[in-house]
Amino acid sequence: MPPGSRYIDWVVPGLIGLNIMSTGLWSIGFSIVNARTRKLLKRLVATPMRRSHFLLSHVLARLVFLALEVGLLVAFGTLALGTTLNGGLPSLAVVCLVGALSFGGLGLLVASRAKTIEAVSGWLNVVMPPMWLLSGVFFSSENFPAAMQPAISALPLTALNDALRANMIDGLGLAALWPQLAVLACWGIVPFAVAMRIFRWR
Repeated sequence: MPPGSRYIDWVVPGLIGLNIMSTGLWSIGFSIVNARTRKLLKRLVATPMRRSHFLLSHVLARLVFLALEVGLLVAFGTLALGTTLNGGLPSLAVVCLVGALSFGGLGLLVASRAKTIEAVSGWLNVVMPPMWLLSGVFFSSENFPAAMQPAISALPLTALNDALRANMIDGLGLAALWPQLAVLACWGIVPFAVAMRIFRWR
């Protein structure tokens, strides 16, 4: 089979997207709620740090580990499995960055009011399984009925997986990926804005 036409070439971008989603949501959600349960957030109320700076710091801290996580998956897929990387590393890096910011905003929203680890785990288990199933990680989301496609296309993991596959397999650049990037940007900006309004230190 020619490179790019195998199932492994199709599934590796889905695994990268799944990893970006899972680690983004869980790491941000758990770190904030863990600090809240330990009464650490309550102490920050007396400091001059703004709420926006605190929330943004969690999203940006998540990006520190993004290069390592994605880099290992891309390197393994390329070297061990012979998967394609037709779009180039710079554009792939931008797609992964926008995806990580998107799920960072969603993670902040989930953790904004949760007071216990059990509560944030429950909310994350509401948010994530639909995307595991519908967003085309292991099989194409086009297998679902046509009536579901608009809702599926609006999911952030669907947009991320589609952008990753278009870049890695089809070699499309960022200009051609603007619809998916726009969806991801909305999922990053809107939840972050809502989290800013409803976040509680206690």
